[in-house]
Amino acid sequence: MEFLISETIDGVVVDHARCLHKRVADSGAHKFESAKGYKVILYWIKIFLSPIRRTSLLPVVTAQQMQAIDRQAIDGFGIPGITLMENAGLGIVRELQKVFPNLSQKKIFVFCGKGNNGGDGFVIARHLFNLGSQVTVLLAGKLSELKGSAATNANSALNIGIQVTELNPDSLNSLDHKLRHCDVIIDAVFGTGLNKPASGFMEKVIDKINQFEKFEKFVVSVDINSGVDSDSGQLMGPHVKSDLTLALACYKQSHLLHPSAGVMKEIRLIDIGIPAKACEKQNIHVHQAEESDIKSYFPKRDPNSHKGSYGHVLVLAGSRGKGGAAGLTALAVLRAGAGLCTLALPETCQKAFELHPMEVMTVPLPETASGTLSLKAKEAILDLLNGKSVVAVGPGISTDPETVALLGEVLPQIQCPLVLDADALNALSSHKDWLGKLQSETVLTPHPREMSRLTGVPTEEIQKNRVTTASKFASDHSLTLVLKGSPSLIGLADGSVVINPTGNAGMATGGSGDVLTGIISGLIAQGLSPSQASIAGAYIHGEAGDHFASSQSQTTLIAGDLLRCLPETLKRILP
Repeated sequence: MEFLISETIDGVVVDHARCLHKRVADSGAHKFESAKGYKVILYWIKIFLSPIRRTSLLPVVTAQQMQAIDRQAIDGFGIPGITLMENAGLGIVRELQKVFPNLSQKKIFVFCGKGNNGGDGFVIARHLFNLGSQVTVLLAGKLSELKGSAATNANSALNIGIQVTELNPDSLNSLDHKLRHCDVIIDAVFGTGLNKPASGFMEKVIDKINQFEKFEKFVVSVDINSGVDSDSGQLMGPHVKSDLTLALACYKQSHLLHPSAGVMKEIRLIDIGIPAKACEKQNIHVHQAEESDIKSYFPKRDPNSHKGSYGHVLVLAGSRGKGGAAGLTALAVLRAGAGLCTLALPETCQKAFELHPMEVMTVPLPETASGTLSLKAKEAILDLLNGKSVVAVGPGISTDPETVALLGEVLPQIQCPLVLDADALNALSSHKDWLGKLQSETVLTPHPREMSRLTGVPTEEIQKNRVTTASKFASDHSLTLVLKGSPSLIGLADGSVVINPTGNAGMATGGSGDVLTGIISGLIAQGLSPSQASIAGAYIHGEAGDHFASSQSQTTLIAGDLLRCLPETLKRILP
């Protein structure tokens, strides 16, 4: 799925024509009453004073928030609703001209509903007609049922000679021949207000639109695909499958969350002239990261710097048979730009790392009979903490009872930023009281099943409520949570959530998460806050996967390919 932002700068409301952005703080704790006390306060003061704390993340809204934003634009700023509808229709036609340079030569059918989404469809039809396109409107209802701006635009379409056909169950199939010979089908049936599955006649209308997928008709959905719930990302019933979805004013959560995002091959954002101030009163806590946000996190490297300037990461990882996870994490730390990395692992595993990778320093630690870290390693690990910028724990470390006991002794004593992944999370899920003992600069990176173990909530329920899960857990425990998946979500301690737009299905391969842990740790070592490093790390990790998929394939991608693609990915992002 691709994303593109389109800005209309010469619509009807010229002085308001700019993309809806909201400047949001990278963090902003509201839970000073946390049991972690002064450490939490000091942490957020540190973040607040960071010169790169603010970014222009794209707001991602619910249907209710979008309705409130529309109402604020209309009632609060005096922009008529019909003007916003005009801007929407005109912006969509201009976007279609980018897709089809010969748009005026196309045969186009516009399916319209009876609400504002249908009103947008009538505006689109009028502008297409004016271009010279052969356009027909198919109204899922009667003209007499239209109200307000939708009725006004329907009358305008009729007055200039556009053919408008009122659909009913008997006439729906009579148009198959004409539809089969058209070029583009526009879905303007349901908008963001739909809150129950389409049924009856409306279900048949949606099925009719999808029927022509086999004839390779290009389907465009206005704002959101008809039949898709705007908020949950779930497919609640019959829904349109589109080649292009043109989101109006803001992304809605279901544009970005699967499985709903999977029925939209490409999404583009259309500005309709709503002032950015219209969203300020809405408590928008979900945003999407863009490359410009990621770039803003990185200062240029000081030419008078040295390896110590870019931090020293300690990685506690590996066990017999799982040394590869440790190696991937350590190499990712260095590839992400950290100055130094020390990999501490069971002594039998350490022997394999003495010569390769040569850039990683290794320390052998006492091990159990099964080749995992022993409780006897405690003192050595505590000594290794001296001078470290970040500690990453978990990849391949195992859930051996003695190793878990070791983590229980060590984790509460780590005072620098901490990144926990894999078996460290599994250990944590068995000892949830440890969460209250972790310092505030902690990052957890669970996949959905690990998240299920941490919360006690079934994986299926987590997948249905990913945004809420990430927000609540991060807020409740005053930490940063990277909930991996499609897409990955970064939950911040203030309850806000950032959606990561990069990555692909090829990254569903062993070791991919170990690389992510290393990238995040390496970025923290260089001075990014844990939340910044998590947002940037997820973005860079996914972008590396996308780079490999575009040059090779998703199917052949392995974790080592992510490491090999990191230099090219960072080259484009770093200043």
